Amino acid sequence: MFDVLTMARQRESLGHYVARMEIGDTPGFRNDFIHDLVTKYSSSPYRYSPSRGEDVLISKVVETQWPKYSNENVVIGPANFLITAALASVSSPGDYVMLPDPGFATYKLSADFLGLKTLYYPVYQDGKPSFPDLTDFVAASGVCPRVLMINNPSNPLGVAFDGAQIQNSIAPLIDQGIQVIFDETYVNLVYDDTQSLVGDVQAIRLRSFSKEHCAPGLRIGYAVAEPAAARTMADLISLSISCAPQFIQFAIAEYLGSPEALLFTNNLKREMGRRLQFLADSIPKGLLQTTPNAAFYSLIDMGTRGGDEGFSFLLDKNVSTCPGSKFGQNSKNSVRVSLAGPADKFETDIQMLSKALNEWAIH
Repeated sequence: MFDVLTMARQRESLGHYVARMEIGDTPGFRNDFIHDLVTKYSSSPYRYSPSRGEDVLISKVVETQWPKYSNENVVIGPANFLITAALASVSSPGDYVMLPDPGFATYKLSADFLGLKTLYYPVYQDGKPSFPDLTDFVAASGVCPRVLMINNPSNPLGVAFDGAQIQNSIAPLIDQGIQVIFDETYVNLVYDDTQSLVGDVQAIRLRSFSKEHCAPGLRIGYAVAEPAAARTMADLISLSISCAPQFIQFAIAEYLGSPEALLFTNNLKREMGRRLQFLADSIPKGLLQTTPNAAFYSLIDMGTRGGDEGFSFLLDKNVSTCPGSKFGQNSKNSVRVSLAGPADKFETDIQMLSKALNEWAIH
C-alpha cells in the first residue's frame, strides 16, 4: 500500500498540492501529551526490553484493555507485525484462513507469507455492508478452515458491526475448534451507540495504541492470547524485531488510562464524526458506499470503470486515495478515503475530492 504513498509524494515533488487521503496516517491529530512523555523517557538509557514487552506496560494494558486476563496473556509489538505473529501462532502452512472481503491488506500478505490458503467471506455485498452467517458460509464452502480473522470495526469500510450479531454467527464455528483472531484496532473509535465488542469468546485479540491515540510512528500494539500462543508470538518478536523500544513503552505505560488519554480519544471521536458528516454532505449523492460509524475511512463508488482507473484519475487531479482493489474483490470498484488529515486542510481536501468526482462522472 505504500506504493500509493510514494505516488502522492512524487506529485508533491513536482510542486503540486495534493489532497492526502491515501493511508491511515493521522497528521490532523497531534497528541501533545504522548509527545511530551516520549520526550521525557527518551533521555533514559536505551536498554533492551523483554521481547513480549515491559511488565509496566503489560500491566497497564491488562488494567485498561483486558482486565479479565493476566500478564502472561499479553504481548507488546507493532500492530501490523502482531497480525502475522497471531496467524503463525495458531496455524501451519497449508491451513485455510478465512479473511474478510473487503479487508485490511496485511491479512492477505501475512497469509501468503505463512503459506496459508485463503477463503474469503463477504462483509460488503448487495450494495451495503453486512456481516454474514459464517456457519452457513463455511458449510457451503466445503472447506475446513483453521483460523477465522474478524476485523471489527472494519478497515476499509469504516463500519462497526454489532458484536452480538458476530457472536451468534461464529459460535458454532468456535465449537468446531476454529481459532478466531479479532482485529480490534478501532474498537474504541466508534461514533454511535453500536456495541461492536464481541464479549466472552476465546480468541486472540489485537489492538493498536498507534491508531486510537494518533501516534502511528510509535509502532505499538497489543495482543492478548492463551499463554501458549502468546509465547509463540513473543518468540517471533525475539527472532525478528527483538523488542519494542523501551522508552516508548514507558511513555505509553504512563499515558494509558490517564485523564489526558481519555480526553484525547473523546475529542478525536467528536472531530471524526464531524468529518464523516462533512464528507457525506460534500461529495456527489449516491457515491458514498457506506455510512461510516467508526475508524477513519469510507469507500467511494467509482462505478463499472473500477477503482484502479478511478484512483489514477483522482491522482491526476491531485487527490490521493487508495484503490479498493487493495482490500479485495468486493471493493474493486471503489476507492478508500482516509479522513485523518490536517484540520486546516481537511475541508479543502474534501472539496477537491468532490470536484474531481464530478469530473469523473462526465469523463
